[in-house]
Amino acid sequence: MIFAHYFKISLRNLARTKLFSSINILGLSIGMATCLLILHYVNFERSYDRFHKDSERVYRLRYERTSEEGTAVRFASCCPPAADAIRGVFPEVETIARIFRNQTVVSLTDRDVKFTENRMYFAEPDFFQIFHLRFLEGDPLYDIRKVSMAFISQSTAEKYFGTSDPIGKTLNVGGKTDFTVAGVFEDVPQNSHLKMDIILSYEDIRSLFGPDVLESWGHTGFFTYIRFKEDTDLQAFQNKMPDLVEKSCGELMRAYKVLIELKLQKLEDIHLTSHYMQEYEINGNRDSVNFLSIVAVFIVLMAWINYINLSTARALTRSKEVGLRKVVGAARRHIITQLFFETLIINLIAITLAVVLVQIFLPAFSRIAGTPLSFVVWQQPLFWISLSALLLGGIFLSGFYPVAAISSFQPAEVLKGSLGKTPKGMNLRKALVVFQFIMALVLLTGTLAVSRQIFFMKNQDLGFDRDHILVANAPRIIDEASLKQIDVFKEELLKQSGIQKMCVVTEVPGRQIYWDAGAIHRAGEDPGKGKNYQIVGVDYDYVDLFQLKLLYGRNFAKEFPADNMALILNETAVRWMGFESNEAAIGQQVDYWGDFYTVIGVLSDFHQQSPKKAFEPHIYRFIPYGLRWIGKFAIKIDAQNVKETMAFVGEKYAQFFPENPYEYFFLDDYFNQQYREDELFGRVIGIFSLLAIFVTGLGIFGMSAFLALQRTKEIGIRKVLGATSSSILRLLAWDFMLLILIALFIAWPLSYWGIQKWLDSFAHRMSLNVPLFLVPLVIIVMITTLTISSHIIKAASADPVEAIKHE
Repeated sequence: MIFAHYFKISLRNLARTKLFSSINILGLSIGMATCLLILHYVNFERSYDRFHKDSERVYRLRYERTSEEGTAVRFASCCPPAADAIRGVFPEVETIARIFRNQTVVSLTDRDVKFTENRMYFAEPDFFQIFHLRFLEGDPLYDIRKVSMAFISQSTAEKYFGTSDPIGKTLNVGGKTDFTVAGVFEDVPQNSHLKMDIILSYEDIRSLFGPDVLESWGHTGFFTYIRFKEDTDLQAFQNKMPDLVEKSCGELMRAYKVLIELKLQKLEDIHLTSHYMQEYEINGNRDSVNFLSIVAVFIVLMAWINYINLSTARALTRSKEVGLRKVVGAARRHIITQLFFETLIINLIAITLAVVLVQIFLPAFSRIAGTPLSFVVWQQPLFWISLSALLLGGIFLSGFYPVAAISSFQPAEVLKGSLGKTPKGMNLRKALVVFQFIMALVLLTGTLAVSRQIFFMKNQDLGFDRDHILVANAPRIIDEASLKQIDVFKEELLKQSGIQKMCVVTEVPGRQIYWDAGAIHRAGEDPGKGKNYQIVGVDYDYVDLFQLKLLYGRNFAKEFPADNMALILNETAVRWMGFESNEAAIGQQVDYWGDFYTVIGVLSDFHQQSPKKAFEPHIYRFIPYGLRWIGKFAIKIDAQNVKETMAFVGEKYAQFFPENPYEYFFLDDYFNQQYREDELFGRVIGIFSLLAIFVTGLGIFGMSAFLALQRTKEIGIRKVLGATSSSILRLLAWDFMLLILIALFIAWPLSYWGIQKWLDSFAHRMSLNVPLFLVPLVIIVMITTLTISSHIIKAASADPVEAIKHE
């Protein structure tokens, strides 16, 4: 009965102060909804690979190679013999398995259906004991041991076979081997670092690539996973790896004067921390995720601060109510219970509205943040834990101070009109507003910094031409006769008026070059000085098509048959090899794994990858057509009649390479994909910065209402003594300007430090200048002025006689 009474009184009080109640509920709901959306994204990013059974005991074994001079190349993959050297030897290893990625054309033998598959892997049988895929049909543990068996994902089955049963049907891989479909598994979840569409029998590697590929400690590309037994001392296992490597390939290391290391990497950490060569895909960023977690906490704290400020502002209007209750005998505990009941109702309404807002905006947020809708927010335990924490925190943390302050009113103080003037209360409220200003300034400055850095990178001189360049995958299925047709194909394309140039290259700008070679050094030097270089195979037209700047020497040319044994270096490679200058490198000999090549040219450094990355040492080799087919066709086209030109290229491609699908992209789009993670971070921070500013505005509104109410009598006296409305506006606005000034002394150093830390991951970065910090300040001052002006103008315009009577 008593609770029904509290409920009725609470609803009556909320209805009597509709404006304050609405602002309280709106601020809390937006803060909570924002926090829940951010935590949903953070939860998704941190959930990678945790759905596998015993994922905490699974590690990836990586390969690193370091020269005597300390230059290192670090791979996400491993060398193929490492697994056999570990299997059955170390008792702490429960299971170990390898997979090998095979990117090639897959086709049907009975229909003209073909696709280039980039997520196809050869897998050892024990792979299915480490990674638990959900099989709809087939027995992977049994069938994967057979030769020429394939397992395909559900979406891949639909792509090739439609609605018909794929079991027992045949897929041709690479134009060489037929594989029988033995099973179908559910599509791998998005929160997996390893996404697989086709899995092939591991034994077929020997017949397709030769037996030697499995024996070399110098090769990489074999991803090796280990599940350890429980309570394994991982550091002790890691300490055993140097002896294993020395025993297995000590002579190889001494011959090439390199150090080979095997490193463990926790499966659950791969997505947010792994950025090595040969990664399956671009991984996330742990620092960005951690920063967003902090933002989520601060935004909900700002919402709670709003509640505190608005509630204390409203306290003056309830002082007589509390005083009269105490005069007629109400105990403080009764008042506290009543006030907490009001807080409970407000927070229940706010949390309900927050859930509604999450449901409404989740699809749009998922598109922006890149989280799949299949990662259902309502099915995540963390969501309900966060929801409960927000409700309890809203009731007790944000409700404690207002309840304690209001319930402590003494009847004598109410009658004397001294309420709300204690320095302690005012200082706390001002400190809370300063905190809001700090967060708003930091978020605004950070958002502007991210936006400017992305703009800086996108508008950098990349050092090459990327406009109107169509890139097609070179044919993966090709024989010797077809290789000789590449020149004819090129001639046919150049006959079309919309095509200016064409070249064949192993890798176009836009991602890290995966062809690397170590132990390369100047002829006659100690092999121990050899370093790792990135290799690009090119033809005669590569330099001209991309409009690269040739600093010294010449390009590859048909007039020089010996160019098969020639190299072009970039500026970074010249420095790494120790040449005195770019010009001095011309004509020098380079020892490339025992073969001697002549340097014929030096190219200016250009951004093979995003300007976020430092320039890498590149060596450009002229590659005969026999090796070119693994790369790309780069075609410079006119800006006019693009669709017609693309169709013409596709027609000729199908004519010359009929067994291969025509797959293409535009270089500018391909290159811009590298900015995706930073752009995503910028968009997310930008959206939540706007919400934080909105929440801050609500807090300023509450504080200005409090000040205007508290100083009503003072304003009336000043007007009687001749003060103008504008002077009163300046006087009261100064209170907030002072708070902003205090916030600046904290926000600016904090912003500077945070931006510098974020920019440390960029090799090429913008310079920090004064406008970067002044613009957020101007925005905050403008928002503050607009927010408080209505209250102050109203107070300044009131009848001074009525104002003096106020208290």
